Amino acid sequence: MGQTKVRSIKPSRIEQLQERVVFFRRLADGAGNLKFAAKLQVLVDEYEREARRAASQIELHANPQEFQPASGTCQEHQADH
Repeated sequence: MGQTKVRSIKPSRIEQLQERVVFFRRLADGAGNLKFAAKLQVLVDEYEREARRAASQIELHANPQEFQPASGTCQEHQADH
């Protein structure tokens, strides 16, 4: 149950971050003041980084690699030998 809840929350967080990226990017593009636009671009960069980080965490949780503690190899590879 906990896994399902985490997966359902994380995508909405990614979507929220991506919406912020779009919002601040449009605001920066429409700003008449270059200094203000540069400050907004910093926010865009931060939100993009956070969205990528959240997406990579979801990928890690979706495809966990199971390792054998004694051998350090993946179970899939052991079945082949």
